[in-house]
Amino acid sequence: MTQNSFDPPVVVKIYKTYQILMPLLASFPKPQRYSLGQTLDRCLLAMLEHIFEANAVPLPLREGSLLKAEAKCELAKILVRLSCEGKIIENTQYYQLMANLQEIGKMLRGWIKYIRNQPNRDE
Repeated sequence: MTQNSFDPPVVVKIYKTYQILMPLLASFPKPQRYSLGQTLDRCLLAMLEHIFEANAVPLPLREGSLLKAEAKCELAKILVRLSCEGKIIENTQYYQLMANLQEIGKMLRGWIKYIRNQPNRDE
């Protein structure tokens, strides 16, 4: 993906994380592919959706969508950890995904903090 000048850095990071995840999901064992794998897939896509929702509304209304994106990020971390502990993904893949998800979480928390510190937030 070439970075579009309109894409927030968090979108680019989620996109790259999804690119890492896609081939892994295809290699999940069948019982976990349609539960754990599908839920993990939906989490990343939901994060993107919530971020685009946040970008589409005025600044004071963005916090709700960003909080939903942050919750999906936290859920994705748990699902990745479950995948590693269940020997579905290797440790190197786990560390790569977790590092990306940690960075995404920091970006989202920073954005939320920025919105909360805006003087005209309640208008």
